[in-house]
Amino acid sequence: MTSPGPTKTGPVISDMTIFAGVLILLTGLLHLLTAIAAIAGRDIFVVSEDQVFLIDVSTWGWIHVVIAVLILVAGFGIVTGKTWGYLAGIVMAVLSILDNFLFAPIYPFWSLVIIAIDVLVIWALARQLAAE
Repeated sequence: MTSPGPTKTGPVISDMTIFAGVLILLTGLLHLLTAIAAIAGRDIFVVSEDQVFLIDVSTWGWIHVVIAVLILVAGFGIVTGKTWGYLAGIVMAVLSILDNFLFAPIYPFWSLVIIAIDVLVIWALARQLAAE
């Protein structure tokens, strides 16, 4: 005779939600790594005078710190299955795309990778919200 397994109460977290949560947490960590490198004044960033959005690299670093913290909060909301986490995740992914679009002249490949991850996050979270 088998005993019944544990019953889950509360919102059902799908595989797509876990996927989106892990990806947005990864995005937050990537933003944090970018921030550390920019604030430390690493020479990996290409800065030229003919950029349209000319901001000091250390300022970009602090912008990435703020975005990283907000993304990580949204990611934890997503992984725990909170509806506010889904909405915050979409908003933060859009903000991350805009930030990386502006940051792309400084470090293009890294920005394109994060933008691609953000698009996947938006897609996965929009599917989850549509299913509810």
